[in-house]
Amino acid sequence: MGAKEAFLKTGSYRPAVVAFTMKAASEAKVDAVTFDGADRGTETSPVPMMMECGTPTVYLEAQVLSCCELLRKRGKYVPDIVMAGGFVNETQLFKAAAMSNFAGKPYVKAIAQARAPLTAVFKAKYFTNLASEGKLPPSFKELYGEKPETMFITYHDLEQMFGEKVKEIPVGAIGLYTYWDRIRVGLQQLIAGVRKWRLDLIDRRDLASLTERAYKVTGIPLLEDVEKELIEHILLD
Repeated sequence: MGAKEAFLKTGSYRPAVVAFTMKAASEAKVDAVTFDGADRGTETSPVPMMMECGTPTVYLEAQVLSCCELLRKRGKYVPDIVMAGGFVNETQLFKAAAMSNFAGKPYVKAIAQARAPLTAVFKAKYFTNLASEGKLPPSFKELYGEKPETMFITYHDLEQMFGEKVKEIPVGAIGLYTYWDRIRVGLQQLIAGVRKWRLDLIDRRDLASLTERAYKVTGIPLLEDVEKELIEHILLD
């Protein structure tokens, strides 16, 4: 039909369906596939489906990555992967990307969000409306003030970029920008913490499992086993 790029969005189905999806995407050379884990997701399914009827995101990503590795080792085309399913903060984004990097190239290239950024938009509008009506809770006013320029930490950054036109920006957009700025700064701190400096450099060695269940599902070593051989190498060689 002349399309230059093709993307596929799917949900948190059975492992066999995940495998078939990856096989079809590989053979068709789809550019990217979005897998949507439970609970939450991209808000395109009924709530019971999102919350109770699908594979949790970490389990789903582990299945997808298993498929990616099998395809790669056999020299087959591997599409870019986008993960969705309850992503709210920077630590979750970091783990999803790092978990997907086996051999110097992360399979997960993006994270899809819906509920968290939408919440930021609606909450921004909600509290601004309360402020205009003089109904803000006293505790909120004490912490954040009553005007957008004090309520949103990024307001003055936007003011520097847009000047007086900042007042024309919908308050929901300011809330969204502020939320994603928080994600940006958080990721910068985490990446600096592991001395990698770029998202595509973080890998599975930057993670550890805290429970036997996490290790069984992801294959990420338990905290007590991480770099055990490296410790002996440093001390004894």
